[in-house]
Amino acid sequence: MNIEKVMSRDLIIGNITDTLYDISKLMKKYNIGFIPIAKGKQIIGVITDRDIVINALSNKAKLDDTVEEYMSLNLITINKDETIEKALDLMGFKKVKRLIVENDNKVLGIVSLSDLIKENNIADDVILDNLKKLLEIYDKVNTGDTEIDEFYL
Repeated sequence: MNIEKVMSRDLIIGNITDTLYDISKLMKKYNIGFIPIAKGKQIIGVITDRDIVINALSNKAKLDDTVEEYMSLNLITINKDETIEKALDLMGFKKVKRLIVENDNKVLGIVSLSDLIKENNIADDVILDNLKKLLEIYDKVNTGDTEIDEFYL
């Protein structure tokens, strides 16, 4: 099965001049965590809810800062005719949960990891192998032993 059959065509697109506040309102309104960012008619980046928390808020961004400083310019795309397995492989390799679906450089939609997992024609081992790649956590810093003193439920 190809990507075109499982992708979402309902895109919410932000603008390069939108503020973090504007984008966060869109995310809340549409219950989404990923918004492609356009300059004119061209998608030039994406911003995620994680970008807003990790890149913006942790760097003391202001609500009226534009998304340009905090968005990712690394667009990861897949052609509409590619297979679900190819999309899973790409997500695992690039460690992303969403891909922009295109055809002849025209944006057609977005496919998310959850879209692909919902498709029941995929072998479990393909999903698990790529989920492992996607969710790998690198232990680059030896933090030593941690101790939890007194926390209760």
